Amino acid sequence: MKTLAHFFSAVLTPLLMPFYGICIIFFFSYLYILPISFKLFIASGVLFFTAIIPAMTILWMYKTKKVKSIGLNDRHDREIPYVINLFGYGFCLYFLYKTRLPIWVLAFFIGCIGSIITALLINIRWKISAHLTGISGLTGLAFGLASIQMTFPIVLFCTLIMLTGILGSARIGLGRHTLMQVAAGVINGFIWVFGSILLISFYFNIT
Repeated sequence: MKTLAHFFSAVLTPLLMPFYGICIIFFFSYLYILPISFKLFIASGVLFFTAIIPAMTILWMYKTKKVKSIGLNDRHDREIPYVINLFGYGFCLYFLYKTRLPIWVLAFFIGCIGSIITALLINIRWKISAHLTGISGLTGLAFGLASIQMTFPIVLFCTLIMLTGILGSARIGLGRHTLMQVAAGVINGFIWVFGSILLISFYFNIT
């Protein structure tokens, strides 16, 4: 069971959530009509800014013994990686803005930034689940897509809810988080992403 828990924790790492998010956007929205080459270009950029750069930073910090583990299990190890992550998201947001993607796509990343800042502030006093913040952001994205397109991709919703439950159980089972920390992560990720997409879509009258 621990092997499975480690597997899901690795595959559903917070660093990959923006990449998964842009893939969901390209598969489950009207943007699926874009050329494959353009979609690959965008997905590669997102992966570089929000996953590769932060991952390399964490690896360097681990090698130089600035953090105790690659998984950043100690909340005191998370502050600098969170800040680096924010810079990565900022560059990613600018990159997406220059590609002229719809504003609601940018709203997804704005919501992600908001959830990271919230996690960073909470982390000063308490440990919140970054894994659950990430995957719940994807659920927020799915709800956001449903509100914009007035469609309900049931397979996507069921898959994300199932994976959220599995990931939460895995993190608790590995002793990384308590139930409250997992629940806080779920609330943080979902509210920020869904709220950002909803508010920005309403402001710009996107339907």
